[in-house]
Amino acid sequence: MNARPMIATTAPRALPVLAAALLTLGLGLTTRSAVALQSDAAQPMLIEADRVEVDEGKSTSLYLGQVQVDQGTMRLLADQVTVHHRSDRQIKYIIARGEPASYKQQLDGEQGEMQAFAKRMDYDADRDELILTGEALVIQGTDRIASERIVYDRAHARVQAGGDSRVKIQMTPQAKKDGKPPAPGTAAAPPAPPVPTPKAPPPGKQGGA
Repeated sequence: MNARPMIATTAPRALPVLAAALLTLGLGLTTRSAVALQSDAAQPMLIEADRVEVDEGKSTSLYLGQVQVDQGTMRLLADQVTVHHRSDRQIKYIIARGEPASYKQQLDGEQGEMQAFAKRMDYDADRDELILTGEALVIQGTDRIASERIVYDRAHARVQAGGDSRVKIQMTPQAKKDGKPPAPGTAAAPPAPPVPTPKAPPPGKQGGA
């Protein structure tokens, strides 16, 4: 059995751009700051795939078969990743496909992990727009947004979600000043009504007739 090729190339420079778009989409879901680990950008990027096809004439790089991209805590998994380049090797467009394609990266501090899932992830560098299509789901901590299609316009910080199914958003309130977050999905219970004090029976009526 042939070993899966492990690639180090200038082409994956696009993938941190896709990662940044996904992180910013997570930021749009919550008021908390979503910042990837700064150390990740300095880590080497490794790509594994069953097959790689580079077409210099069309300025594309195609990674096929159980594609795995790792850089520090960032990981992208897909059945195939297509990267379109300009003549100067700058990235023009990225398409990741999977059943589903998945992305995750650790965030700074105690913010946990950012995750995204979709059957297709498109990033248009010219428009600075990210499109997740097909059972799209973005998760940051306990916050999440699920839709058949999620479009994030990074240039205008605008999120649009919708499709054949209803959009589902779950947001957990931030911790209160005492440091204790409210229980998920619950509100403060109203005060119990006062219990009426029973009246004493009239004299001579105690203990029966």
